[in-house]
Amino acid sequence: MSWATPEDVIDRWVGPGAPADEDLIQKWLDDAAVIIRSEVPDIDDRVDDPDTPPDLATVVFVQARMVMRCLQNPRGVRQEGVGPYNTTYAGDRPGTPWLTDEERALLLGEPVRGRQRAFTVDTTPAGALTRTPPDPWG
Repeated sequence: MSWATPEDVIDRWVGPGAPADEDLIQKWLDDAAVIIRSEVPDIDDRVDDPDTPPDLATVVFVQARMVMRCLQNPRGVRQEGVGPYNTTYAGDRPGTPWLTDEERALLLGEPVRGRQRAFTVDTTPAGALTRTPPDPWG
C-alpha cells in the first residue's frame, strides 16, 4: 500500500517532462513504500496515531520526493559529460528509490539537522592571561 498517489508526484513536478504513465508512477510509489517500511517498520502505526509523528502529509511528501528522484534519472546515471559540459547527479544510488538523511529524520519524527557551522573552542586555561602588564622590576 502506498500513501502517495501518482497525482501527488505529477503535481509536484517542476519543469518539462512530467511523467504521464500513472501505472508506472504507482509501481515506483509501491517500491518507495517498501523502502520506507523497511527503514521505519512502524510507519503505518505512526501515521494512524495523530499524537506520533509523522503525519500523512509528511509521508506523502517523502514518498513523492523519492519517486521524483527516480523518474528524473531513470537510467541511474551518476555522471555524464559532453565536451566541456559535465553533470554529476546527487545521491549514492541514482535510479533507485532511497531515503535521504533528512527524509529519514522526518519519518522518524526527529529534528532535521541544519547545515553545520564552523566554530572555535578556546582551550586557554582560565586565569592564564592577565590584563595587567608584568612588573619589569619584580
